[in-house]
Amino acid sequence: MKEKRQFPIFNSHLDLAHQIWAKVAQPGDWAIDATCGNGHDTLFLVDHFAGVIGLDVQESALENTRKLVGEKALLFCQSHETFPPLPHPIRLVVYNLGYLPGADKSLTTQVQSTLISVRNALNLVLPGGLVSITCYPGHPEGQREEEALLKLCQTLSPADWSVSFHTWQNRLKSPSLLLIQKNY
Repeated sequence: MKEKRQFPIFNSHLDLAHQIWAKVAQPGDWAIDATCGNGHDTLFLVDHFAGVIGLDVQESALENTRKLVGEKALLFCQSHETFPPLPHPIRLVVYNLGYLPGADKSLTTQVQSTLISVRNALNLVLPGGLVSITCYPGHPEGQREEEALLKLCQTLSPADWSVSFHTWQNRLKSPSLLLIQKNY
């Protein structure tokens, strides 16, 4: 009899993030994908949330997302610095920082706009809600973003927020996952 190969519970930061997002979702909840990219996170969200709003500054990113999700998400071509009018309270805000995979790597999310957006997201999420941020410290702006976000998290009151930071200790400069949950 052939032995069944065992695989890790998660192989990447996104595997872990998706497991956590699914646990946060409650019936009727809405989520925001603040950086749609190629739409894979948006696709996951539309399968787990009643409504999804997606943002990206690049029209090509929204076209890629639209191909995956069709009309199942409200998509906006805009910066994540400000959020469009929200039709419902928000349970989850997702960021996958960096650059659009397969596109111009010089176009990346920026520290200043990311900090503004995350502060705004913290004010949006419902109690028990979550802000999930994938950082990419393998490029200079990504390293600066991760450092600035960790510094911001150090200022959050533990009475109001639970913060965790996941890194792969044996994968140099791999993406990290920062989770900020609003306490009840």
